[in-house]
Amino acid sequence: MPPPDLPPADLSFPGLPPPDLHNIYQGKHDAWQLGESVDEFLKRLPPVTTTVDVCPWIWVANPFRDGHRNSGRPMVPELVQCGGELLQQSKQKRIAIQSEHDAKGKAAVTRMLNQEATQLKERIVDLAKETNLTEGKWMLFPSMKDLTRVWKLVVEGTIHNRLGSAAKVATNSGGTKARLICIYTKDFGDTKDVLRVLQELDGMGLVGFGRGIYYKADVYTYLDVYGGNAGDYGLQASIYSSQKMLSEAKFARSTPAPQKKQSTLDAFQTCSEPMDLD
Repeated sequence: MPPPDLPPADLSFPGLPPPDLHNIYQGKHDAWQLGESVDEFLKRLPPVTTTVDVCPWIWVANPFRDGHRNSGRPMVPELVQCGGELLQQSKQKRIAIQSEHDAKGKAAVTRMLNQEATQLKERIVDLAKETNLTEGKWMLFPSMKDLTRVWKLVVEGTIHNRLGSAAKVATNSGGTKARLICIYTKDFGDTKDVLRVLQELDGMGLVGFGRGIYYKADVYTYLDVYGGNAGDYGLQASIYSSQKMLSEAKFARSTPAPQKKQSTLDAFQTCSEPMDLD
């Protein structure tokens, strides 16, 4: 592993050509730049004191080609329009199903609501793929006191290809509450990669104890599905919890039986959410 303050542009390996690096945020004032050390970056854009009028988020991208987000133009307007229609249609169906409670009985209504939620998840997954918006993120909420230390570890992990495709931290909006840090992966349906990034974060000591951390698909962020309204559609805003994912991975390692391959839809697991998520 390279020294933590060494910029990737300086990486070199004896007898091998230098890695092919490309920073998707090169030239943007609110992001880390190739040739810029981690300490220089943190000095230029300190996460604690940089204000929202400078930039709402501070960004860092993985400069290694295999760490980049999936190719294809993100079709955000199409996702928002089609996804919004899917949500409203599903919500109306749920209202109609619930109105039939007396006629069909509680068990039948619950079963029908669950079926509708499953179908909605399938449609959202398909729409995310069609619009090239399959990214998602693990979310950290460090205290102000710990913000710089945690962000520095995330930046180092991202530019050295240990974490995901990118990361961002919220800037100072005048509050004193914990700040949000998002660590992105390319595809929320790629559970192997999502777990890999989680295990890296855990190894860095960033997952913590208690309730752990949570993962949200960007498609839900674009569709404004969050903890406060997800239940209206039979959904949950976060699709992975660190506790459940790490526990299942530990169990899988101790069990020699072959594991069933997980589908993209299976990514939308049920997990308990501590708060509204970005």
